[in-house]
Amino acid sequence: MVLRLMGDLLQFAILGLGAGTVYAALGTGVVLTYQAAGVVNVALGALAMYVTFTYAFLENEGRLVLPVGSVRMAGLPVVVEILLALAVAAVIGLLAYALVFRPLRTASGLLKLVATVGVTVLLQALAVLRFSTSASTVPTILPDEPVRIAGATIPRDRLCLATIVIVVAALLWAFTRFTRTGVAMRAVAEDERAATLLGHSPERLSALAWACACVVAGLFGILAGPVTGLDPVTNSLFVVPALAVALVGRLRSFGATVTAGIVLGMLQGVLLKLQQDWSWLPQVGLREAVPFVVIVVALVVLGARLPSRGTAEEARLPKVPRTPPRPVSFTAAVGVAVVLTIVLTGPYRTALTTSIVATLVCLSIVVLTGMLGQISLAQMTFAGAAGFVLSNLTTRAHVPFPLAPLLAIAAAVAVGVLVAIPALRIRGVTLGVVTLGLGMAVNEFVFKNPDWTGGLGGSRVPEASLFGVGFGGSGDLSFALFALAVVSVLAFGVLWLRRTRLGGQMLVVRANERAAAAAGVNVAGVKLAGFGIAAGLAGTAGTLLGYQQQSLSFQDFDVFVSLTYVAVVYLAGISRVSGAVIAGVLAPGGLLFYALDKWIHLGKYSALVSAIGLIAALVTTPGGVAGRLEEQARWLGKRLRSGAARPGAASGNGSEEGAHVVAGSS
Repeated sequence: MVLRLMGDLLQFAILGLGAGTVYAALGTGVVLTYQAAGVVNVALGALAMYVTFTYAFLENEGRLVLPVGSVRMAGLPVVVEILLALAVAAVIGLLAYALVFRPLRTASGLLKLVATVGVTVLLQALAVLRFSTSASTVPTILPDEPVRIAGATIPRDRLCLATIVIVVAALLWAFTRFTRTGVAMRAVAEDERAATLLGHSPERLSALAWACACVVAGLFGILAGPVTGLDPVTNSLFVVPALAVALVGRLRSFGATVTAGIVLGMLQGVLLKLQQDWSWLPQVGLREAVPFVVIVVALVVLGARLPSRGTAEEARLPKVPRTPPRPVSFTAAVGVAVVLTIVLTGPYRTALTTSIVATLVCLSIVVLTGMLGQISLAQMTFAGAAGFVLSNLTTRAHVPFPLAPLLAIAAAVAVGVLVAIPALRIRGVTLGVVTLGLGMAVNEFVFKNPDWTGGLGGSRVPEASLFGVGFGGSGDLSFALFALAVVSVLAFGVLWLRRTRLGGQMLVVRANERAAAAAGVNVAGVKLAGFGIAAGLAGTAGTLLGYQQQSLSFQDFDVFVSLTYVAVVYLAGISRVSGAVIAGVLAPGGLLFYALDKWIHLGKYSALVSAIGLIAALVTTPGGVAGRLEEQARWLGKRLRSGAARPGAASGNGSEEGAHVVAGSS
């Protein structure tokens, strides 16, 4: 009996090698691009997915599909088809570096991370547009006949995958240790300035690393495709476990990364067997939550020793404006929003309401990242926690309004404070990785659980009402004005927070945590408060979303929704309240999104256009749209003032200009 149980566990463990090898391969790509280019490459999962689609379409349809057009190539040998797909992977990697990450080489880690999100969305949109469902089946490449090992019957392809990934990792290790180019990559990772003085080109090495990482990711996407299946979203999320195993390897060791990837895949396979045998184990999301546990353990244990790269320039987040908007400007903005809410009708008012709610999510990111300097990629997880708690309070416990949303928001704040605990030890992009893993784990383990959230059926949220008067939902005028009032009050609160002692301490912590601690600032307390405030704002957005839609589903709080919000608010201006407002207008399903779709019929191309626009804006306007608009407004104001003063002060202007020149030269 024991031998049979051990054999079954071994069989399921080896079956898990299919996913484990993908984790290991993507993890090696993460290590390579981080070491050579300083990028935590979230886009590798999507790239592997796109390359696998390319190969599958070559094999099934006999055509090489390009972003525009296709080439007929029927009857090619499998090896040639794989090489063509890998050539596509290399070209994508080189283009991504040349067009996106080379211009951002000295940008902040968050901006580079957001850029990888843009590349991910772009590749997903291209896959949906360019490949039909006939490409979703990946033909078998490796031999899959069963073999018996220690009493367990397993497919041979799992062993082949594990062998190939170990060989690839060994070759990468040898390349970085014994070749001039590989040693130069390691030198760039240690100190970019010193490597440049020694004659190495960081740009050329980064481009090579991008191409190699993409080829490795594409290769294992193709080889493991028959085992893992092929879906634009699911396969893109393989990068989260890959980040976990890369962190176990401390973003340096290919061997440790591959070992962790294989072990993680085998562990998930064993958990699948245990779920079948032990009914008391959670049947939803348990295996998907394991990578988050690995990430947290790796960062808590190794956080203080994770490597940093010596970059040519110390990059910072966009500046926080010293003076907040004037009350007149704030009142005028609210007045314009009220007028639009009353004037717009039908779908336009619904889209405006969506923008209002989205502004609140963006405000939470402004507080957490723009003011406190902490990176979170799971703000919609806080919103979902509040939304589903609201649903349970109103439908099961029959808690009335406004007590129900207040309790739901309090639950989101509690979750935010718990997430802040790892932030006391880690920071920067690594904290973003923790929150990304958290978002995926909670979505799979909690939000998809039918016992807690209704699963695919969703969770009902009754209409909010006070003293018998209902607020309606969706495009109703009463609910739109109610949502606008809530968001306006909270936006004013964020502006006021900037003037308080806590707000000043948050900015000091953002600038330099050690200096803040030396100045007597309670850094831990400030971080906990910042996370709690941000989670409260996101939780309020979750309750408003529930009342607006009167039903919630786990798709509303998917990890890619969180990533999209981070990308949009960085584009709009992550350090400004005005940036949150602009981001709300730009958000998916928001007013501008709907208007463009209605006017120029973006339709199925909306995701593609949004991704291209995001990437272009990140490269050309790293400080955000709000910052650029503020600069233009100041320039215009100066021109108008100088034009008004010129007629009576012609001679004085010359003297003043000379004085400025003298002052500048001194």
